Amino acid sequence: MFIIRFLCLSTMFIISLFSNVELNLPKEVIKGEALVFSLNISGNKILMPKLELIDSNSVQEISSSSSTNIVNSQITRSIKKIYSIYPQKDFIFPSLKFIIDGKEYFTKEQKIVLTESKKTISKSFDLSIKTEKTDLYLNENFILTLVFKYKKNANIVDLSFEKPNFENFWYKQIKGSKQYEQNQYIVQELKFLLFPLKEGALRINPIRINAQIMDENNSFSLFSNTMSNIKIYSNELEFNIKKLPSNVNLIGSFDIKSNVDKTKIKLGEAVSFNLEIFGNGNIDDIKDIKLDLENATVYDNKPIIKAKYEDGKYKGTYSKTFSIIPTKSISIPKINLEYFDKDLKKVISKQSTSFDIELENNTVEKSTKLIKKVKTELKSKEVIKVVEKTSTKDRLIFFAFGIIVGILILGLYFYVIKYKTKSKSNDTALLKKINKAKTKDKLLKILAVYIRIDSTLDELIFKLEENSDIKLIKKDIVKRIKKINL
Repeated sequence: MFIIRFLCLSTMFIISLFSNVELNLPKEVIKGEALVFSLNISGNKILMPKLELIDSNSVQEISSSSSTNIVNSQITRSIKKIYSIYPQKDFIFPSLKFIIDGKEYFTKEQKIVLTESKKTISKSFDLSIKTEKTDLYLNENFILTLVFKYKKNANIVDLSFEKPNFENFWYKQIKGSKQYEQNQYIVQELKFLLFPLKEGALRINPIRINAQIMDENNSFSLFSNTMSNIKIYSNELEFNIKKLPSNVNLIGSFDIKSNVDKTKIKLGEAVSFNLEIFGNGNIDDIKDIKLDLENATVYDNKPIIKAKYEDGKYKGTYSKTFSIIPTKSISIPKINLEYFDKDLKKVISKQSTSFDIELENNTVEKSTKLIKKVKTELKSKEVIKVVEKTSTKDRLIFFAFGIIVGILILGLYFYVIKYKTKSKSNDTALLKKINKAKTKDKLLKILAVYIRIDSTLDELIFKLEENSDIKLIKKDIVKRIKKINL
């Protein structure tokens, strides 16, 4: 068995030595999920193609890493890049062209097929989604429960929950997750609150969990254990969503109330009008309420909506405040609220209270007198112009101070020039070579012979390879060489 393992690894190693470009690409991908592919390139001078679009699909770079090997002053670079795209249909992954050390290399074309996700059948894992009802009205809320079961001896190293995409549903995760044991399994439950946003036949696609497990029976491993990554899919759910009657968009049970801080005001004063809607249902869908009043200026703030899932219902309040400044006596009308009551199977209409606001008559006369009084006071005021003068003595003091500051700046300048000249003259031959090197490759050839002399210097040399801007790293290398007296 050991001989078989050795031969397999040796073959892989020999292939990797002669392979300048390696494309790792799956032949199938689940519809709606990312197609992840990687590129491994080795060489000195590498020219890669621009990967922005593949078959009209936008390409995203997930990660990039590089390493450098220096043998007998020969530099070999190895680059690994990982990309992802989200294909919408079957397509042909094109051939990619690379130029490595002056030679052209091409990858092979490959057909990519999109497949539908199916529920995972396993003795060690089970993932399912369930709900109590699938016949619903538009905007009617319901609870979706996700149940994940796995055996106690499943050797799970890591679990990651793929964030669900409940297309055509508004949703949020709610409190109530729990974990318990059931026979030989550990069970975890998560709950989500959902609202359908479209009528007709809707579907929730299978949800995915990524698991990393320890594989103790891998005969091709030189070590005792290896890790395996698996994807676990749930079942799917189908719904029949019915339209709400009379073009209402609210479903549940609601009440409405309103109040004002005063009903008699003077000219220029404001009335505060408060409106509140409360109850259970899709309260987040209440449209912004506006007031259009004649003979008044209306200011309003954004509505405040607070909601939570409690006692099996989605409860909340909608509150909004208006500031109204009338120019005449006005009436604030009733605000109408309509919603569909599922239990009564009919549309309910409720209204807020209306208010009459009275503007006092003597306010106009008092305001006119006040304006005349202000104008009279403004006429009686005088304008005084202040002129500041600067004496000859002050000017002489400022002139002398300027000369002293100029002498100090000039002296500091000559000191810095002298210090730099002195420090340059103390540079060793190695430091002079480093300072003259203008490119990354020249600098690496100079430093290659000094590898393994100092661990910190080694880190800076390899860091130099990973960065295109060498100015900052060169300064750190010079400082380190001075410190270890090379």
